[in-house]
Amino acid sequence: MSIENRHDPKSTFIGITAKRSHEINAQRPYTQYGSWLAETSGILGCPVDCKYCFFQVDGLTPVKPKMGLSPEEIVDKLKDQPTYSPTMPVHFGSKTDAFSTKLTVEYYTQVLQCYGESEYKNPLVFITKKSIPDEFMDLSSKVKQSVLFYLSLSGLCGTAIEPNVSADVIKENFVRLRAKGLRAIHYWRPFLPQNSRQKDFPEMLDFVTKYATCSVLTGLRMSDGIRSNMISFWPELEKSMADIGTSGEFWPAGVRSHLIAYVQKRYALYPIFLGNTVCSVAYALGKADIAGHYNEPVCRESNCPQRALCGQHHHIPTWQTVKKVATAMRLNANDMTLLQSHISIKGAVASEKITFMRHALRFPVISDVVDYSTGYNWANVATKEEHRIIEVPWKDSWVS
Repeated sequence: MSIENRHDPKSTFIGITAKRSHEINAQRPYTQYGSWLAETSGILGCPVDCKYCFFQVDGLTPVKPKMGLSPEEIVDKLKDQPTYSPTMPVHFGSKTDAFSTKLTVEYYTQVLQCYGESEYKNPLVFITKKSIPDEFMDLSSKVKQSVLFYLSLSGLCGTAIEPNVSADVIKENFVRLRAKGLRAIHYWRPFLPQNSRQKDFPEMLDFVTKYATCSVLTGLRMSDGIRSNMISFWPELEKSMADIGTSGEFWPAGVRSHLIAYVQKRYALYPIFLGNTVCSVAYALGKADIAGHYNEPVCRESNCPQRALCGQHHHIPTWQTVKKVATAMRLNANDMTLLQSHISIKGAVASEKITFMRHALRFPVISDVVDYSTGYNWANVATKEEHRIIEVPWKDSWVS
C-alpha cells in the first residue's frame, strides 16, 4: 500500500450529525474531530449504554454492534480522506467500544494487524471502558506504529449513568498496559454531581498516578438530546440558559477550579490536561504541540510538564504556507488574516477544515462561525471566544 498525503478537490464534506439513527452504508469512512481522524464506518453500535454519550441520540447505544466496511477496506480508505495527513492521529472504533463484544475485538484485531503491515505512520488511538485482551496488547507492542489507549475511568462505573461499566475491569487494564510497556491515558469524564464528591479525588488520583501516562479531565459536552437525557441526573441543567452550540463544557459549579488548585498542590508532577485531549496525545507521543494550542487557556490551566518544549517549537507560519494549507481545504485565503496570535477567517468554516489547518500549521485558527455539521463539537475548536466553561449549580455542592 502506497501512502501519500492526498487532498482530492472533488471530496465533499457531508454532515451526519443531524440523523437520529445511522445506516452503515450511509457513513463516511472517517470523520475529523478535534484531536484525531476517527473511523466511523467499520463498526456501528455500542452495548455499553452510557447516558451522557452522543450515541444515545444517534440510536447507536445500547445496540448490538454491526460491521460495515471490512478491516482491509477501512485501512485502505484512510489515505483518501479529505483531512488525512501522515502525522494526524487516527482513532479506530469511534462508533462503538472496540472491546465491547467478540465481534468488535476480532474486527479491530484484524484492523490493527492490517494497519501494522501497512506503510502508514499515523499514531493510533483506542478508547474503551471494557477489558482489553492480552493478545491485543501484545499485538500493539509488535506493530511499528505508536498505539495509545484511552481508558475511561470516571467514578461513575456501575451507576445508572454507566450501568454496564466495571471500575475493576478498567483498573486491571491500566495495570496490564503498564506491565507491558504500553501507554494508557486516563479519561476522567464527564464531571457530574455524582462523581464530584471531594473524597473521590484523592482515591482516583492516587491510583492513576501509578499507572497512567497522564489524565484528561472534561466536563459534560451537550446537545439538546443529551441535555434531555441528563436532566434526571442533574436537574439544574434544565434551568441553564447557556447556548449549547457555542459552549465548551458544563461543569458542576466550583469543581473545576478546585481540581486545578488541588492537583497543583498535591500532584504537581503528574500531567493533567483540562479539556485538551489533543495535548495528551502530543505528550504521550513525546511531541511538542501538534494542534496549535500552545499558551491558549486550556494550555495554561493544564498541569503540563512540556510547556517549555511547546514554546520552543511555537512559531508563526509564513503566509505562503497558510495559503497552501487553505487551498488543500478548499478555503479562500483572501478571507484569512494572519495575526501574531492566530489566523482569523471570515464567515462559517467546517470544524474539520479548521482542525486540519491547526494540525498542519500548529497554530491557532479561528473563524467567525464554526460549522459542526461534519462532526460533533467535541473540542470547541474555533470561536472568537475562549474555551467556554459553563458552571451549573448542583444540589449537593460542597464547594464554597
